[in-house]
Amino acid sequence: MDCAATHNDFGICFATIAQKSFRYPPTEDIEMTLTLTAFYAGLAGLLYLYLSLYVIKQRITLRQALGDGGDDTLNRRIRAHGNFNEYAPLTLILIAGFEVMGAPALLVHLAGIVLIVSRALHAYGMQGGDKEWGRKYGILSTFALLLVLSVADILMAIF
Repeated sequence: MDCAATHNDFGICFATIAQKSFRYPPTEDIEMTLTLTAFYAGLAGLLYLYLSLYVIKQRITLRQALGDGGDDTLNRRIRAHGNFNEYAPLTLILIAGFEVMGAPALLVHLAGIVLIVSRALHAYGMQGGDKEWGRKYGILSTFALLLVLSVADILMAIF
């Protein structure tokens, strides 16, 4: 397909993008190992398990099987656990895309470290009081990581 025929106002040739990004099977040999992502997924799994047990401990203390029963501590623990579950999976998928498309190992490690530290900071900050800073910096670093990885994955897929 001729790029000139599919050229839009932004100067992007969608035919070329489609040929590069969406061909299956790939025409080049790509090693599909996700060793680094698997490592950080394992760490994320351990953190998720810890947050789950942290909620369960408070539920047992309060004898509160469902909901938070109006208890602020239980509510904060539930939200820390839920918030982790809302952000970590997508971020791990973006890290996997980053790794499989050939990002340098150092950058994949950096992304994994930022994910684990930011989610741990957020959970720490959800305890409230003088720890609230952790929540703020945890979510800001998570948002920054999501933005950087999203843009990087898009650009790596196109170019």
